[in-house]
Amino acid sequence: MAHKDLTSKADFDAALATQGKYVLIYAYAGDVSPKAEEAAQKHAATTEAFKVDVDKYETAKAFFGITKTPTVVVYKDGKEVKKVEGMDEAGMSEIASIVSA
Repeated sequence: MAHKDLTSKADFDAALATQGKYVLIYAYAGDVSPKAEEAAQKHAATTEAFKVDVDKYETAKAFFGITKTPTVVVYKDGKEVKKVEGMDEAGMSEIASIVSA
């Protein structure tokens, strides 16, 4: 499994404290998209990938500002770099460009 599970505020805080790599947060409801798993594996050298089921952990919605699932949020050194709601092709291509740099 490419993504690490986020299940608590402490997990969220620890993920965002990651230094030197991009942090990908994949917020979903129900099942994890195979595309999300593929993206996490493809960019494993430059990212730390995490996932959170916002149906189980509703506080994550507010914490990450999630209004739609699936959503991918990219952080670098604790700061939000990019958010893509719905995993549309253009947004995911932009994320790939960011984390490949």
